[in-house]
Amino acid sequence: MTFVGLLNEFFFANGMSWMVIGLFCCLMLGGLGSAKGLYISGNQMAGTLSEKPDLFGKLLVLMALPGTQGVYAFVLTFAGMIILKFNTGGELSVLKGIVLFFSFIFIGMVLYLSAIYQGKNSAAAINLVAKQPDKAGGAILIPALVETYALLAFVAGFVLLIFISGSTL
Repeated sequence: MTFVGLLNEFFFANGMSWMVIGLFCCLMLGGLGSAKGLYISGNQMAGTLSEKPDLFGKLLVLMALPGTQGVYAFVLTFAGMIILKFNTGGELSVLKGIVLFFSFIFIGMVLYLSAIYQGKNSAAAINLVAKQPDKAGGAILIPALVETYALLAFVAGFVLLIFISGSTL
C-alpha cells in the first residue's frame, strides 16, 4: 500500500484516527501540565518542610492538587476510546473525528494551563500555611478555585463523547 493509500485509509475514510490523536494530545498536555504544576508546588513544599517538618500533613493536599489534571486527561482518553468503541474497530465519521480532535486539543490546553496555575496557587497557599498554620483549611481554596476550570473541561469532554457517540448514560 502506498503512503497516500495509508493516509486515505486512516485519516480520510474514518474519523477514529483523528479522535485518537486528539485524545492522546489531551493526555499528553494534561500529564505535562500536572508534572509542571507538581514541580512548582513540590519545590515550595520541600523548602517549607526543610524548616517546618511538622507541617507535612497540612501541606500534602496543597502540593498534590495540580496532579488531578493528569488524572482527568487519563480518564478522558481511555473513556473516549471505550465509549467510541476504538477497541472493536468502531466507525466514526471524518467530521466527528475532526471535531473531537480539535475539542480534545483545546481541553488538553485547559488542563495543561490550569495545572501550572494551580501549582503556582498551591505554592502561594503553602507559603500562607508556613507563616500561619491555622489558616490551612482556608488556604486550600486558593488552588481549589483553579481546579473548577479543569473539572469543567473534563465534564465538557465527557459530555461531548456521550453526544458524539449517540449513547445515553
